[in-house]
Amino acid sequence: MPRGEETGTGLAIEIADLVVRFGSGASAVLAVDHASFSVAPGSFVSLVGPSGCGKTTILNLLAGLLDAASQGSPAGRASVLGKPPRPGNPDIAYMLARDSLLPWRTALGNAAYGMEVRNVPAAEREARAKGLLERVGLGGFMDKYPKALSHGMRQRCALARTFALDSPVLLMDEPFGALDAQTKLQLEDVLIDLCAATAKTVVFVTHDLAEAVALSDRVIVMSARPGRIVADVAIDLPQPRSVRALQSDPRFHSLYSRLWTLLEQGMTP
Repeated sequence: MPRGEETGTGLAIEIADLVVRFGSGASAVLAVDHASFSVAPGSFVSLVGPSGCGKTTILNLLAGLLDAASQGSPAGRASVLGKPPRPGNPDIAYMLARDSLLPWRTALGNAAYGMEVRNVPAAEREARAKGLLERVGLGGFMDKYPKALSHGMRQRCALARTFALDSPVLLMDEPFGALDAQTKLQLEDVLIDLCAATAKTVVFVTHDLAEAVALSDRVIVMSARPGRIVADVAIDLPQPRSVRALQSDPRFHSLYSRLWTLLEQGMTP
C-alpha cells in the first residue's frame, strides 16, 4: 500500500484548476494551465515534465512565494493542510537544488540553522541536528565548514537541515540533480529511509524519471509550457524500497518506460 493511503484524515495538499501567468497584457506568459491534483498525508508525489512547464512554480505557490509582488498571477485554489499557502508557513520545509549552506557555519551549525530561525531551543536543535547528520552519514564531519565538504556531503547536510525542521510537508526542487550517479543513488536511499521513519508528505520535482519511479507513490507528468497535467501514474512498487535493488526489477523498468512515453507525448505541441 502506498504511503499515505491509509490515513483518511483529509488531504495534505490540494491544487484545483490552477492557472499561473507571469506578466500582463500581450506579453503575459501562461506558465501553468488549469492544473489539478491532490496529495494524501504521508505520500511522496513527484512532478516531472520539460523545463519551463511550471513544476517549480507549483512548489513556489505551495510555499507561499508566488503572488502579485513576484509578478505571478495565480488563479484557482490551493491549500496546504487545509489552509491557503502563505510565506513562512512552519508546516512546510523547502529544499532547493543548491545546498545554500552558510560558509561561516559548520555542518552542525547549518543543519541547525532553520530550527534557530524558528526559535527552537538550543539544546533541542543541537540534539536533533546531530541525530540527523548521523543518519545522513555526516557523523564524523559535524565540525567541518562547507568548503571542506564535497558536493554530495553538502547536499547531505542540506537534507539534514530540511528534515530537522520537522515540518509535515516537504517541497524538494531537484535536490540531487547536480550529483554524480553513485552519490545520487546513495542519497535517494537515505531519503527513502528518512521518509519511512517520519511519514512526511513530499512533493518532489525532478527531471530524472528513474529517480521519480524509485522514490514516489505517484508521478504526475506535465506537458511543455503551458504546463498541463497529462498523466497521474501510481507507482505500485512494494515498500520499503531499495534504489539499488529496483534496478533489477522488471516492473521498475516498465514504469520508467511508461513515464518516458507519457513525457514524450506531453512535449508534442
